Amino acid sequence: MNDTESELSFDVPPLVSLSRQIEVHLERLILQGTLKSGQRLSEPDIAKRFRTSRSPVREALRRLEQVGLVVIEPRRGASVKAPSERDIADMLAIREALEGMAARLAAERADAADIARLQACVEEVVADGEDPGDLLVRFHEVLVDAACNVPLRTMLRGSLNLFRMVRATSADHRARLALAANEHFTILDAIVARDPDAAEKAARQHIRTLRQHILGAGTMPPADDGAEGTGGAWSNGERRTGRSSGIEASPSE
Repeated sequence: MNDTESELSFDVPPLVSLSRQIEVHLERLILQGTLKSGQRLSEPDIAKRFRTSRSPVREALRRLEQVGLVVIEPRRGASVKAPSERDIADMLAIREALEGMAARLAAERADAADIARLQACVEEVVADGEDPGDLLVRFHEVLVDAACNVPLRTMLRGSLNLFRMVRATSADHRARLALAANEHFTILDAIVARDPDAAEKAARQHIRTLRQHILGAGTMPPADDGAEGTGGAWSNGERRTGRSSGIEASPSE
């Protein structure tokens, strides 16, 4: 495989449409912090990387805008969303309410497989070879699945994506990992005990503590002053860092 083919390879099923492949790959690069908040996303450059026209790129960017990862502005084009402190506060307010509901429903509806997946997330936090932060975020995704409520899952997707963005760029997100893991155990214990009230209370308290950590302690990520250049997103990244920040294969989460 040559270098160009390597750049274009990523873990997406081959029968998925090209626009969906582009969407999934850009989403991954944004959520892992490779594409920075405020960074321009050049349609021509992305299309060139994928050897396609701009139409599937435009469609992918519009879907990413719908889930809160991209901003598309007239005459400026697309860029990675740069969440403000108000965005983060609003997102966490939504998460407190909805994840409290998710935990309550999970205590009522989760089956043995759901509980096993939740347990795996909290018990493997200290496992070697995997970012414990990814496991902690995955706990929230599994929790929403265990609630067995499709509309709730849809509503929470955007806030979870925004949280991943903040976590990827926060300098000290690891400082809260141990506390977050203990809070997850508390939520899980309530679900296993089939106690909806306790599960909701624990989930809401978890998000309130997270809000205090992010906003109250001044741990908001700094703005990326160099992200918004006048040229293409990829060429700007190469000039600033000496290496490509474009579309390349990324490790699975």
